[in-house]
Amino acid sequence: MSYRNYHTIHIGDSRVVICSEPLVEEHASLMADAELSFSRAKIVKKVETNKLIALITTNPDLAFERLKEQFVVVEAAGGVVLNECDELLMIRLREKWDLPKGHVEAGESKREAALREVEEECGVVGEIVGNEPLVETWHAYDTYGRWELKRTTWWQMRATKSATAAQAEEGITAAEWCSMDRVEEHLKESYRTIKEVVAALSLKMNNCYE
Repeated sequence: MSYRNYHTIHIGDSRVVICSEPLVEEHASLMADAELSFSRAKIVKKVETNKLIALITTNPDLAFERLKEQFVVVEAAGGVVLNECDELLMIRLREKWDLPKGHVEAGESKREAALREVEEECGVVGEIVGNEPLVETWHAYDTYGRWELKRTTWWQMRATKSATAAQAEEGITAAEWCSMDRVEEHLKESYRTIKEVVAALSLKMNNCYE
């Protein structure tokens, strides 16, 4: 579902959408105060009993920036990698299907981090397609009492060396090239953020074919 002028944060299995108008889907709502701010504590409490929360405000961009100040922002990058058959590279990690990604290390760009993570986790060497990322996703989580907000910048890539080797020491049990039918099956055992990334890829590919 798309909304005008919005930001989405994932907390566990719940979505928090910062928007200027109520959502079409059934949801719980919180309204911004006079300073266009939301309380992280109230949001965390709300997601305990709701899968979709709308944070309604007259200025979603400003409200999002102010909410970010209540978290430690962590940068990550990932690869959305296709081979010569337009099959998508997916990994099996902790009983879920996922895409290769990881934290951006000191001194490296997000592009460099994405390429490195793909090679480390899957053994696949790739090159980035285009100059802009495909999409960004935001995921909030509590790490031993410290709330972090992870921004993952996803880059579309084309494999230049497609032989796979799953990084077992990181708990990855499979690195697999998947047809789009296979991707749809794997998404049933994946995360909502990954579904959003695949949706962004599909939209871009469809636009290219029109």
